[in-house]
Formats: sequence, C-alpha cells, structure tokens
Amino acid sequence: MKKFLLILSTIIFLSSASCSAENLKFIDAMDDTGYYYDADSVQFVSYEIFRVRMAVIKASLNRMNTYDVLITHTENTYEILSSKILSYDTRAILEVNNNRRPPQKYSDRSEMGQMVRMILYDN
Repeated sequence: MKKFLLILSTIIFLSSASCSAENLKFIDAMDDTGYYYDADSVQFVSYEIFRVRMAVIKASLNRMNTYDVLITHTENTYEILSSKILSYDTRAILEVNNNRRPPQKYSDRSEMGQMVRMILYDN
C-alpha cells in the first residue's frame, strides 16, 4: 500500500510540478518518502561548487520540504542555505527557515551523493 501511495504521490507531484515550471528529477525513495532535485535550478558557482533546489516529499504526512543547497562536490560537502515546509497537496507554505546551516559531509551512496552524480554525469 505504501508503494502505491508513493507512486501515486509521485505522479501527482510531477504533473503539478510541470505547471509550476519546475523540472524535478527523481533521485530515490524510501518507504513513503521521495527525493527529487529541480534540474532547472542548478547553478554552477565554479567548477567544484554548485547550487541546487532539492525536494523531499513525505506522502503519508502530506508534507513537502524544499531546500536551497550549496554543494562542494570535490569535498563531498553540502550546505543548506534555506528551507521551506509546504503542504504537499495545496503547496501552501507552512514554515520558512532562512538560517544558513554549517556545511555537512555526504557519502557517495546517500541521496545527496546520487544527486551530485546525476547532475555532473547524467546531463
């Protein structure tokens, strides 16, 4: 049942995302949580640093978290610049956090690592 809900929420999310001029790319899923990045938001600051918008959808909670992230792929670090929590079905903004977080390490096998590979090598 959870897989069905995740697939259904993904289809709804992707169909509504096309209306809001996003180009969401699926990264991975775990249970009822899906991970995406907006391909249109990728901005290279330099060869080793880029900025991207990520989305984490928690279907069972009707929540979508978006993150503006700065990634230094040569050091395997990411820094969350800002985040939002939205109601998934209405896209109403429930919470905004503009506090920059300290850089964190990511592993190559994590969702962040998968996204970085997709951005750098799948385009």
